[in-house]
This record gives sequence, C-alpha cells and structure tokens, in this order.
Amino acid sequence: MNQGSLCLRGGVLYVARHAQTAHVRPYDLDGRPLGPGYSFRGRGGAPIALGGIDVDSDRQVWSVDGLAGEVRAHSLFGRETAAFCGAGADFDDARGVLVGASDVALYETDEALSVLVARSGVRRHALALFTREGALSESLRPLGDPAGQFQGLVRVAQRGPWTWACEAAAGRVQVFRDFEFHFSFRIEPYSGERAEPVAVALLGDGRAVLALGHSRAAVVLVDAGGRLQRVLAPRGAGHGEATDVGDVAVEDGPSERETRLAVLDSDAERLAVYNLAGQCHGVFETLPGGG
Repeated sequence: MNQGSLCLRGGVLYVARHAQTAHVRPYDLDGRPLGPGYSFRGRGGAPIALGGIDVDSDRQVWSVDGLAGEVRAHSLFGRETAAFCGAGADFDDARGVLVGASDVALYETDEALSVLVARSGVRRHALALFTREGALSESLRPLGDPAGQFQGLVRVAQRGPWTWACEAAAGRVQVFRDFEFHFSFRIEPYSGERAEPVAVALLGDGRAVLALGHSRAAVVLVDAGGRLQRVLAPRGAGHGEATDVGDVAVEDGPSERETRLAVLDSDAERLAVYNLAGQCHGVFETLPGGG
C-alpha cells in the first residue's frame, strides 16, 4: 500500500508517495509532470517511512523518515542538500528524538529557515522546532501544559505565526501562535459523531482546509476559529468525493473559485484538484512511483 503527501507552492504541486521507497515529482495543476522527479530510500538502501514533505523558497523538498528518525532535503534532481538526525535517547519521549516522525513543516523568514517535525503516538515531545542544521530550538507544549501529551499527531501545517497540528487519536486540532499554544477545537461535519482530523492546509486569510478520517470522512473548510464553513468533498469514491485522505495542499487565488486545493486520497492512489466552492476540476492520470 502506498502512502503519500503533498505541497503546493508557486503553482507547482509536489507529490510524494512511498512504499519502502520514496518517489517525489512536481506537477502543474492540470496534472502534467514538470520533470522526471526522483526516488530515494533510507541510508544504506534501507526501507523508508516518508512522514510528509514541505518545499522551501529555493525549491528544495524537505522530508522526514520516521523509521530512521532523520530529516532530509533534496533538490528536484534528487541531490541531497541537507540532513540531520534526531537526538539519540534511551527514553523514546525525549526532547529532539525524531523516530516515529509523521510530518514536517517549514518556518521560513528572511533570516533563517526552521524545521517543525511532528511525531505520532502518545508523547509529550511530539512537536518540535529545529534549525536547518538540526539543533533543537524548542518543544511545543500540548494544550500549553508542560506535562501534557499529544495524542497521535499525524499532520502539521505552518503559515506565518500559525501552527495547526492534527491529533487523529484525540479527534482534535491544536493551534499555536508563535509556537505557543493558542486554542484547540474538535469538529463534527455531520451531527452526532466526532471526526478525526488527518490532514490540514492553511489559507492566507486564517482559514484552513481539514481532511477528516474514518466513518466521518470528508474534506471541509473551517474559519480561523475552527468553525465549520462548508463541506468541500463528502465521503465517497466518486467524482468530487474523498475517502482515506492522506494529505491536502492549498494555494490562495484571487477568489474562492480560483483558489486551488489538492487532495490525495484512496490510500494515495488518487489525486484530485478542487476549488474552495467544492468544484472538482479533475483527477491526475499518473502519480510518482506508480510503476
């Protein structure tokens, strides 16, 4: 089974999928490949568990290997440009450990680039900020509690001062401002049962696109306070529907109808492009690592 992740930047959609080997390729929003992409495995040819990607202003693709506990960056030609390993520790839930990492997001300013890494499981130190060289800057506090624990972080998104982290096991999204806890929320797109947030992408106006999993699967639009605005893609396998979503990515346009949203679903076997009115513009014909 493939797993995958997305990043949408400058009109280019970066698609990564993996099943022991990671495959990354850039596309335009009509589904045309913009290059051959590249593939890579863990050190020494070991299997890789690709825990998400993000792309910096130099078009380097940053990724994290949850098996090895390592962050890596590659050019679009596949040349490794940066790498660092997490801390080694006898205690799994320790500051700076990266084994079990589930996602990566970049925080870029004029002065520096920092790397935010999320880890799965029930852990206190599951969301941490590193310098690009791998020095630990800080470990974010779950719900603002220095003794608290995150409950199954699966995805994290960063935009400006805002960090949104999806806790699938808790059915909750935690929101941080300048890496300090701000608020949390749960969402019920359909009345009666709490949904599990499994992916998030942030818009420039403070709103967010959330993918929800399992029996309450859907792709939804929420406001800056986490309140549901509309369902963009209901659960299902048909056109304009989504199931088993792996990741979402969004790029602002002049209007909701011109904003583009990419949704990778069906165990990373299908990639569709929407707008914020919920219109599906089409499905990509080929994906990296598809044989």
